[in-house]
Amino acid sequence: MKTLKKYTLFLALIFLMSATANVVLSQTNKDPGNMYTIWVKLALIGKNQAEIEYYFKNIDEKTLGLIKKRIRFAVIDNLKRSGIRSLIRNSSDSDDLNVIVNKIITEIRYVGLEHDRDLRLSIKEEFGVTLDDI
Repeated sequence: MKTLKKYTLFLALIFLMSATANVVLSQTNKDPGNMYTIWVKLALIGKNQAEIEYYFKNIDEKTLGLIKKRIRFAVIDNLKRSGIRSLIRNSSDSDDLNVIVNKIITEIRYVGLEHDRDLRLSIKEEFGVTLDDI
């Protein structure tokens, strides 16, 4: 009797795990707005840029570029709103600059664009901060 319960529990667990995986992988509606939301959700659960781009491997480059562009603008806007310019102006030593760089890196990782050169260039042009290694 105990083995039957264990076997039933094991089968139920396998069924639940496979059903969850199928639901996650079967995103059929991938319009640009929905894809932006999916990108942000994947970034929030800790996926890096390579993993997120792999998820969107069947999407054409133009659409993926539009999503990344929208995320870049969001990052720049978030940094402006957080007062990075005033922190840069008021920085007096290397520790202040390290705090600024850490805030920028955190924002970049938060949205899953760790390897995006265009975002780094935009940050350099907007704030004058060069990010070499993230």
